[in-house]
Formats: sequence, C-alpha cells, structure tokens
Amino acid sequence: MYPNAGEDDCVGNVGEHGLHITLKDDGHNNWFFYLPRTCAHCTYPACLASCPRKAIYKRPEDGIVLIDQSRCKGYGECVRACPYKKSMYNPHTRISEKCVGCYPAVEEGKQPMCVQNCIGRIRIMGFINPPWPGKMRKNNPIDYLVHEKKIALPYYPQLGLEPNIYYIPPIHANRDYLTQMFGPRVDEAIENYKNLKNDVVTQGLLVLMGATDRIIHSFDVKNGIAYAYDDKGMEIVNVPIKEPLAERIAYDSSIGSIRVNTP
Repeated sequence: MYPNAGEDDCVGNVGEHGLHITLKDDGHNNWFFYLPRTCAHCTYPACLASCPRKAIYKRPEDGIVLIDQSRCKGYGECVRACPYKKSMYNPHTRISEKCVGCYPAVEEGKQPMCVQNCIGRIRIMGFINPPWPGKMRKNNPIDYLVHEKKIALPYYPQLGLEPNIYYIPPIHANRDYLTQMFGPRVDEAIENYKNLKNDVVTQGLLVLMGATDRIIHSFDVKNGIAYAYDDKGMEIVNVPIKEPLAERIAYDSSIGSIRVNTP
C-alpha cells in the first residue's frame, strides 16, 4: 500500500520507481497541495433546496446545515445536488448523512473538533458578517481575514451557493488552477499573504489559531501579544507573536556533563 503515492513527484523525491503521475511533454507542470474539505454550510445550500422531504434545514442561530434523519427517506437528491459532495448516503441506515458542524460544541461556545484537533493549527471557526459598513467588524477574526485583509477566499464561488468555508490559497500552486477554484481574487489574496511579514496584527491572529478550544469572537494585538475574547468580551487566551528562544550550551559546567538531544 502506498497511501501517499504521487505526493513526492512535485519535489523530485521519486525514488527508484519513477514518477507516479506521468504527464505529456506539453509544458503542464504538476503540483500538489492538501485541501481539507468539510461541509461548507452554504448560505444557499443546494442540498436543502433539492430535498423532496424537506428534511434539511439551516439553523438561524449559527448557520449550521443539518439533516433531520427522522424525515429523511434516503432518496439521495442531496447527494446529487451538492457540488462539493459533502452529503453522503449511508447504505446501512438507508438515509443521508453529513457534517453536523459539531453543533453541540458550538452551542457551548467551543470550536468544532476538526479545528480543535488540527495539529498544524491552521483552522479557526467563527461567524462572518456582511462586508457592509456598520456590519463588518475588524476585530472579528473571520471578518478580518475575509473582508479586511482579503487573504481568505471561498472555494468554487462561481457555483453561487456562498460556501462558508474560506481558504488562504497555496502560494506555489498553478495560478490558473487556483483561479478556477477560488475565483478571480487569488492573485490579490496571495500577494496580501506574502506581505504578512510586515503585518503584526495579522501575525497575531494567525498565532491564535489552535491556541484555544473556545470560539474567538474578537481579538486584539498589542505590545507583541495577541489576545482572544469570547462573545462577552472576556479574555480567553493570550499568545506572544514571537516565542522567546532559550539557547542551552552543549556542556553544562555546573553538573560537568554534556547535553545530548534525544527524540
């Protein structure tokens, strides 16, 4: 079994067996990047519109899209309608199922499990506002990334469903491919991301990702520290933008021994 077959092609680590993916000599270079995909809990869900049983609904309090499994009869219209293929038919229960947005956790003010358990700390869950004056809040993490800095984009926006998952596009993949996936603002988003080395506020927000299991409703960055707050304005966590470095010399004269790094 080779679960990661093809991943090393793009960097040249192909080993003795050669390329896993072979392309014609037409100037088309291959590339690779991860794209974690869950239900986008769209503003205008195709699954909801297609269900003849009216078993799918969108919660007004948080926008999470759910299937009422007591009404679902497994017709599979939602499976056919969802262009992101996030509604699935379960042959054992004979009804459709999908991501539930970890709504029990969200009701307790906690982020979904996919956010809490991400070891790369690259996910954050929150609530987005319209980009209109008076609605968008710059201290709201999602508003800031999407509306203010314009570095996070929805995927396949041309489908018109207004998906509510936003991605910071990979900077090394083919731009034409990224444009058809994330829309015409890809170049702007990538350039804005490349300039973050001079933006301590956005750096502060990014280090808050994965720093807490609570939903961050607002944030602030001051004196090199990023602060996260809940819906009541109470501080949840604070994280330094730059972690302090401690250099330990190899030989410790106080105990007369040499330190050795071990796994």
